[in-house]
Amino acid sequence: MVFTIRLDEFHRAHLDPITGAGLIVCPRPERDVWLDGHSVFTAAWDDAVAHLARVGWFPVRDERDFLRYEGCTADGSLVVAAAAEQALVPREPGHVDTATWTALCEAAGLTHAPRTARAIGPAQPPRS
Repeated sequence: MVFTIRLDEFHRAHLDPITGAGLIVCPRPERDVWLDGHSVFTAAWDDAVAHLARVGWFPVRDERDFLRYEGCTADGSLVVAAAAEQALVPREPGHVDTATWTALCEAAGLTHAPRTARAIGPAQPPRS
């Protein structure tokens, strides 16, 4: 079952606590606004990640520590993979089944993404 959380005015998270897989919809970077030399989207992202961390979720990063982008929505919003620190049902680390992946993609409005089950992220959150 996929739950949607509005993290702030710019970010929405679509999360499946059973598998521990999720997607975060982010705004199009070219729509960012800078105030006193600071990016509004960067501040919102930091707040969104902190909110997710408080409830046991984190954005997935690749082996080079870059965010794992899964695709984009019809309006061009970027979609980032998310994972739970602890899934309700143990699964193969980093893997999500096809039905869950499809439900997540539909909830996020992901239009350009793989149509099959895939590795969504590490079993553990990143180390700080």
